[in-house]
Amino acid sequence: MLDKWTPDKKIGNYSGGTVYTNDDRIGKIISVRVVDIILDSKHELFKEFGEWNGIGTIFFDPVKNPNLSVGKKSRKLIAAYPLLSNIKHYPLINEIVSITYLADVDISEKTTSVSPYYFPPINIWNSQIHNAVPSSIVLPESQKKDYEQVEAGSARRVTDQSTEIELGDTFNENNVLNVFPLLPYEGDIIYEGRYGNSIRLGATVNNAANPNPWSGVGNNGSPIMILKNGQSFAQSNVGDTTESWIPCIENINEDQSSIYLTSTQNVPLNLSSPLKDSYVSTIAESPAAPKDFSGNQILLNSGRLVFNARNDHMILSSNKSIHLTAQTSINLDTSNLFSAKADKVVITSPDIYLGSFTPAPTKPLHPLVLGENLIEVLDTICVALNIISTAMEGATIPSDIGNLTVASLTTNSGNLLTKTKELRTLIGTKQDSRLLSKTTKTI
Repeated sequence: MLDKWTPDKKIGNYSGGTVYTNDDRIGKIISVRVVDIILDSKHELFKEFGEWNGIGTIFFDPVKNPNLSVGKKSRKLIAAYPLLSNIKHYPLINEIVSITYLADVDISEKTTSVSPYYFPPINIWNSQIHNAVPSSIVLPESQKKDYEQVEAGSARRVTDQSTEIELGDTFNENNVLNVFPLLPYEGDIIYEGRYGNSIRLGATVNNAANPNPWSGVGNNGSPIMILKNGQSFAQSNVGDTTESWIPCIENINEDQSSIYLTSTQNVPLNLSSPLKDSYVSTIAESPAAPKDFSGNQILLNSGRLVFNARNDHMILSSNKSIHLTAQTSINLDTSNLFSAKADKVVITSPDIYLGSFTPAPTKPLHPLVLGENLIEVLDTICVALNIISTAMEGATIPSDIGNLTVASLTTNSGNLLTKTKELRTLIGTKQDSRLLSKTTKTI
């Protein structure tokens, strides 16, 4: 379709635009409808508009007098460029944007050289999903039914789970019809994507008309920051309905992925594994569950968490304890694949407790045995048993007819010697012992 257009263009190091002098558009802001946008290298005007420097370039029609003649080859559209360089908020097709004519790349040579730049889409429907308004000239009846006039003002409400409005090549409104906007509170600054992802810069709000889960304790104005990616699959709005134009509130236990940065708030996060059996009053202070803690903390909740240090160490540091709890297992693996010194699990502590600890008199704590010291003790016992075996073999008692052997001792001396040899074989040496672990060491 674009091959029928003759767009004005001026972007990056390409200059093909128009120099406006004494034009009534300069300094004014006008509304236009987006007809197309360059978002990747597959766009047919990608090279003509500066290649990657032209990403975000839109082509627009005037809202007041749209040029909508389908078969008219002389159709001429104007290109406009994003006004903001650090925030990418590109419109969808048929959204309305405001443009203004400002200095462009040729300003150093022609002080009056300007090009159109556009602001983010106008919030016509107060919807974070889209604010497209096709021209009524080409809008069929089936699309007009998607729009309702309500007493409070205009609202876009798709109630038939279907829309025929052209929004682009890949954006499908049917995929996001059930995405609720966020309910704002006084003073909030909220950034919302079109897909249920958001950032709330908010605070504690006591006695709100619609209470939120983080304002149960603390004073008004205590800051909180919430990053959410994907609402719950069973999300409902503040009216407990599924009408997607009614806003909702974040739910850390049901939203797909969340990060909460708190100051004084209490966030009712339910732990997947609430086990705390390793904590007893005689060993360490038990950490409060997230839903019982009020204060500054960072909470991450998702279906899966991955922390990966690609080039250097990962450090977990705590002023108190580090609690690892899981419903199935806690596994530690290490390898000497990259370093000869890496195949170790090192635990350094004045006291180390292993096993299921029950601080009851019937189950006292037992210290570990030092393996090499144990071998020395057992080896000494073997030496002593050899001496005893030799003594038993020659054991005699004096009598009138001479020294008589003690049959029971001499008979069993051989048995004792055999068992002593077997014990020594089991013990082995420090360098090669069946008693010593090849992987686990202690001090």
